[in-house]
Amino acid sequence: MNPNIRGGLYLSLAAAIWGGMYVFSSWVLGEGFIGPFTLLSLRLFVSAALLGAVMMLTGGRRSLAISRPEVREVIVIGVVGYVVSLGAQFMGTKLSGSAHGSLLTGIAPAFIVVFARLFLGEQADARRLAAVALATVGATAIVVPNLAGQSGSLVGDILLVIAGVSWGLYTVLSKRFSARRGALAATFWASVVGVVVNLPLAALEPPPLPAAEWPVLAWVGLVYICVMSTSVAFYMWNAGFELMRANVGSLFFFVQPLVGAGLGWALLDETIGGWFIVGAALIGMGILLSALPQTPTATVLGTTSAGDNSSGQDASR
Repeated sequence: MNPNIRGGLYLSLAAAIWGGMYVFSSWVLGEGFIGPFTLLSLRLFVSAALLGAVMMLTGGRRSLAISRPEVREVIVIGVVGYVVSLGAQFMGTKLSGSAHGSLLTGIAPAFIVVFARLFLGEQADARRLAAVALATVGATAIVVPNLAGQSGSLVGDILLVIAGVSWGLYTVLSKRFSARRGALAATFWASVVGVVVNLPLAALEPPPLPAAEWPVLAWVGLVYICVMSTSVAFYMWNAGFELMRANVGSLFFFVQPLVGAGLGWALLDETIGGWFIVGAALIGMGILLSALPQTPTATVLGTTSAGDNSSGQDASR
């Protein structure tokens, strides 16, 4: 299968899984079954355990080896992606709901373009820089009405914007590490860092409700969040960016807000007002604009690419 098609499939599936996760996390957190950082710590522990087992079975202990410079690198990746971004995402979703959560974090693709230019050398033309402005205005259109108490939560929406921006940075940093070590190692080590850093924060939260008080649907949501949206989706996200240029693959993140906002409206009766629709349209325009083909002389990691329709191999190695 063509690497671009395979990469697009991985990224679409990952984003769709995350869209569904917002519905589960909004309900589980909103009902008070468990705290945001406790859930995040559990989520990352399950991810690290599953991925570590896979690495041991497929590559033995040598697959877990990591050099001293890489230790510093994975600490940064883990803190940015699995502490700052996911922590802000869970807290913001608890306060603002799944529709706001899935849409506002959808600004990440536009910022992937910026960070890919800074850290990977991927050139971004004026259209993709304009995409950042459109996405930012769209996020503002959603956040500002909350100043008048019209919908959601101002603090929650700000946290969700932080989550989206930091996820863009995580994606680019992880892509650089994955180019050398593979998506499996990148996801595993970032999960380990996330567990270590998030556990002290989880200890500050009230304890979860007793297991006997959890309904079946809450357990289903917990499994979905800890397994599907973490181990499976994180791996597919990193694997997809191994195969595609960062500023092209960023488009597929838009599947997440479409799924998340739609399910939040259909299943949780979340209100989608006029400003929300305006913001969604602007963010969508920004993300679509960021994925338009750019000039055929784009430089990627110091090499000249034939354009965005390349196989993607040069962009990741």
